Amino acid sequence: MGKIYTRKILFVAAAMLLCILIAVLIRIFFSSRTVRMTLTPIEVEVGEPIYYADSTRRANSWLWEFGNGDVSHERNGQYVFKEPGRYQVRLQVDHSLEKKQIITVRKKTNTYGSDQLVKMKAPASAFQGEIVSFKGYGPSKEWRWQFGESGIVDSREQNPLYAYSEPGEYEVLLTTEDTQYPVRHTIKILSQYTENDSTDVLVIIGNDIREHLQAIVDGRPFNTHYNYILKKYLCGNPDIAVTVNNHKKNDFYSYCQGLKIIARKKTVIDEVFVDMGDDLNNECVMQLMVTQHERFSESKK
Repeated sequence: MGKIYTRKILFVAAAMLLCILIAVLIRIFFSSRTVRMTLTPIEVEVGEPIYYADSTRRANSWLWEFGNGDVSHERNGQYVFKEPGRYQVRLQVDHSLEKKQIITVRKKTNTYGSDQLVKMKAPASAFQGEIVSFKGYGPSKEWRWQFGESGIVDSREQNPLYAYSEPGEYEVLLTTEDTQYPVRHTIKILSQYTENDSTDVLVIIGNDIREHLQAIVDGRPFNTHYNYILKKYLCGNPDIAVTVNNHKKNDFYSYCQGLKIIARKKTVIDEVFVDMGDDLNNECVMQLMVTQHERFSESKK
């Protein structure tokens, strides 16, 4: 009797398990399916790829429509939009199931459109009639230079040459297809001199050196102004003697370091006299005589 009862219990349990299994199978095979579409990213720039994939159960065929006439029958892949806009991407699975997603494609950002990435290199000063070299840097293909003297575009070369006919201060403008605003530079054109007018030449050189020494005092980039004087007038010799107020002597490098550290923003450079030596063919300054005073002495007066 006990054995028969046990068999009945086992039979009922097996029947229940079979019913549960059948119910699960029916649900799996006959329940409605949903499209499991993955599309990323949903915002891109022109030229950047989007990645598409589908994980719909028991799927056998796919039709991706990208909203611009292009299609794909792959389950997974990537696609690149060539024009900006909003596109409705549609996936059809097994010719019956479908899902849609909006993709926003932005205009490609011009990484060189920043004015800081289009630069010019030009001297701060030059002489009247001197051929001046200007250089443009950046990825641009169209260069438009205005040197401030004619009021029109003077050159369309990347690295033009130009000679100013009149002395004065001019604003140089450089524009390209990558700049929203012109790149600007100010150049000072000094009066023309003749080879026989040696006094004027020495005065001009002294005034130019004075301006750059004062720039060091005022905290502007040391290397820029130090190297300008060193290379343009001292022939690269940092040991040139500098006499200050007719009594204190130092080498040029140490003197400039003193302006940078000790005299910073406290000194006014009054005048700079240059000595080119006795050799008439010498192009290097042999000695500097500087007169200067402290700013606080002005306020006391």
